[in-house]
Amino acid sequence: MPYYLLNDDIVFPDPRYCDESDIVAIGGDLNPERLIFAYENGIFPWPHEGMPLLWWSLNPREILFPNRFRYSKSLRRVVNSGRFEVRIDTCFEQVMRGCQQTGRRDETGTWITEPMVEAYCRLHQMGAAHSFETFYNGQLVGGLYGVSTRNYFCGESMFHTMTDASKVALVRLVEFCTLHGFLFIDAQQETEHLNSLGAIPVPRNTFLDMLPHTVPTPTLRRRWRQHTVALLLGGNQGNRASLMEQAIAKIEEQIGVVSLQSPRYETAPWGFVSPLPFLNCAVIVDTDLSSDEVLRRALDIEKELGRQRHPNATQRYSDRPIDIDLIFFDSLCCDTPTLQLPHPRMSQRRFVLQPLADIIPDYLHPVLKKTVCQLLDECNDTSEVKKIDG
Repeated sequence: MPYYLLNDDIVFPDPRYCDESDIVAIGGDLNPERLIFAYENGIFPWPHEGMPLLWWSLNPREILFPNRFRYSKSLRRVVNSGRFEVRIDTCFEQVMRGCQQTGRRDETGTWITEPMVEAYCRLHQMGAAHSFETFYNGQLVGGLYGVSTRNYFCGESMFHTMTDASKVALVRLVEFCTLHGFLFIDAQQETEHLNSLGAIPVPRNTFLDMLPHTVPTPTLRRRWRQHTVALLLGGNQGNRASLMEQAIAKIEEQIGVVSLQSPRYETAPWGFVSPLPFLNCAVIVDTDLSSDEVLRRALDIEKELGRQRHPNATQRYSDRPIDIDLIFFDSLCCDTPTLQLPHPRMSQRRFVLQPLADIIPDYLHPVLKKTVCQLLDECNDTSEVKKIDG
């Protein structure tokens, strides 16, 4: 049958009506505007050597929902061993080159052509394409790359030169997606390997129906930071709303980019008696700082805004203008004299779980192995947590 030939206009036909070949259109170019528009409409380029540029919408479409990721015990052991280090957006082109050398091929060669490398590197410079990179002893040994549009991630390719290296990168991507409220990872093409990790094939029309329900504006259009921290902010003295906004502004200045904010909640004091109710909210912050440095800067912000901590342990809980608690830092588990992660009492506190459930409901507690929503459902704390905005 005849195919839609692209011209200079940024337009594609409706992929619902493409035939069994799954080809939506032919021709056009790989300029950033066309690429982003294609991904937002469930279409992606898949060049074939010796042919004009082909644009596809596969049926079925392989989708990985982060909360259905199969995190096996053996893979968890590999991640927890610390043998691999995963970085984000530090060597995008090298990851593409790795995929170019070891990724899927046909009889004519790799589909990651030089124009593809150039085009996606441009997207990366714009903050729309990203890489998750696995290192061993300082050497790149695996990774993946893809495009972020709206609130889902479109995976393009992955590679490894050491066993499990690409899987470790995928674990970090799944963690990142759950900590940022992403709905799914579009893996495009069904494979046994992806199915074994929890991905499922869905009919093309079902996949396309999912797209309009996502946030209508691009999310996280910037360089992605190395770490993601969940903070719980609260206070019951002074102008609570103003102090919270000041704290968030200082977090942006001194710690990292605030990617998500929960609605504000009013709650009774926890652990002590006071007539002054607290205002609480949770925020997700992307940072390049270590967990210890985030804690230090959070304490400095509290002090700047008038918080005075009591050295006497019996006065641990008291009225305060602002409190900033570290709840999660990636999936880090630590127990030191100054910092415990995840926060050891978060599962007992409804005023912590409710705002977190608003923004990262499917995030899996790295110790309890339950999602934030599951922890909220099981929480025995009967304190009232009253939403006051949003």
